Amino acid sequence: MRNSALWLVLTALFLLSACESKESSPTGESTADAPPVVVVVNYPLEFIVVSLAGSEVKVLNPVPSGADPETWIPDDEVTETIQRADLIITNGADFADWVKKLSLPRSKVLRTSLSLKDALVTVPDFEVHSHGTGGAHSHAGTVAFFWLDPNLMYRQAEAIAQRLVNLNPADEQQIESRLLKFKEALAPLNQQLDQMKADYSGRHWFSRRPVYQYLARRCGWEMFHLHWKPGAAPTESEWEQMQTLQKEHQISGVLWERSPGKKLREKLDEQGLNSFVLNPLTTKPAKGDYLTVMQEQLSQLAQFLKSNQPVSADEKNPK
Repeated sequence: MRNSALWLVLTALFLLSACESKESSPTGESTADAPPVVVVVNYPLEFIVVSLAGSEVKVLNPVPSGADPETWIPDDEVTETIQRADLIITNGADFADWVKKLSLPRSKVLRTSLSLKDALVTVPDFEVHSHGTGGAHSHAGTVAFFWLDPNLMYRQAEAIAQRLVNLNPADEQQIESRLLKFKEALAPLNQQLDQMKADYSGRHWFSRRPVYQYLARRCGWEMFHLHWKPGAAPTESEWEQMQTLQKEHQISGVLWERSPGKKLREKLDEQGLNSFVLNPLTTKPAKGDYLTVMQEQLSQLAQFLKSNQPVSADEKNPK
């Protein structure tokens, strides 16, 4: 009888422990059954992880729809979710303010920029601002938009693939196969960029801030950033500085992350500066994905360049 009673007590304790283990999982699954959670800081990294890992991991991009992934900061609840993740994939180059502000387990963090050390672009006057009554000064910084050159995006994918294999060694062959398919999927983008370099190398562009340097380097272009505040009309001083740079470097176009608005666009047109909007895709597009949207944008950019060829001195003044 005593043995039977003891057995009943032990059985009840075991069942209770099992129930508590299941309840401790935020998804309602037991820890053993739940897929690893991988946190990413922006859409391009999300696209890479989904392409490589499929359904074997749960990909969490915590940035809410409509928020800016560069400046968004998570609340306490989301912070705890991020810290519990099995892998946290960051971009590096100071992309995503929350990465610097949160205390993250170093063993879980993959900073993809570390795989691109030889290819990083540093801008001497990345940020220009003033403190109080002091004059304007600048800070150097590294441009973070690596994925605008598909070759660099693939190198990010290689680093991510290795960490995914470390996370789940049983999936190594599948991940390597998907990495090869990912490289093949990027090939049309590389072909488009190679063709643009062959046809339109040597172009000089303005942009509001340092975003397109990796794309420009790939195409043989040079970028000049204006440091204009988002959503605000440029001051007379800023306009004069732009005109000076335009004359010095024969700049004929401006790349925008989003439409500059009708009035500003018209004023730029009068100045001989044609505007083109190229979404850097830090957030998921409303339609399509990274591959389809980038292909469409590059096709439109090639057509834009064809339609806005600089006019030579001989063409302006025919004999």
